[in-house]
Amino acid sequence: MEAAIIDTVVDRVRDGDRQVSAELVGRAARGDRVAFDRLVEPHLGVALGAARLITGHEADAADAVQDALLTSWRALESLRDPQLFAAWFRTIVIRSATRFVRRRGQVFELDLEAPGPSDSIEREVDRRLLARAFARLDSKDRVLLTLHHYWQLPVSESAQLLGLPEGTVRSRVHHALKRLRASYDAEVRR
Repeated sequence: MEAAIIDTVVDRVRDGDRQVSAELVGRAARGDRVAFDRLVEPHLGVALGAARLITGHEADAADAVQDALLTSWRALESLRDPQLFAAWFRTIVIRSATRFVRRRGQVFELDLEAPGPSDSIEREVDRRLLARAFARLDSKDRVLLTLHHYWQLPVSESAQLLGLPEGTVRSRVHHALKRLRASYDAEVRR
């Protein structure tokens, strides 16, 4: 019965019912693990993908998301506006992934998806070149490019998440893209 109620709540959240979102966050904050699972489940795939891009390592990405889930569970009561859960959770994922990069140093095992049967060999070569070029960037560039291109966040939201002025974020994204292009060109020349 409880799961059916939660499923109804989740369906209404997906339909944009902000009041229900607040209800789901409230239930999770009061210790309802099923509500928490339902609250974070829609965000896990993207969170893992972003953490993987930032850390460059599958295992560290999984650990970073696990750390972000634990942090979110423990700090959920501190969330002032339940409708901002997604942005709040993204912030926690980014910080967790960045901590893992700092702790570990520069080790990369990034493989951007295995080719499907319809992919051409050229596309696979380009994908691998891009993965190696991305791995050569420092973690700050990977975070910016992940926020801007993978999560497709507006500059204003990225700026708020990083605690930077919007102009600084625009400039840093621009320069990170230039470094990615240079790194990609270097990989092509190898």
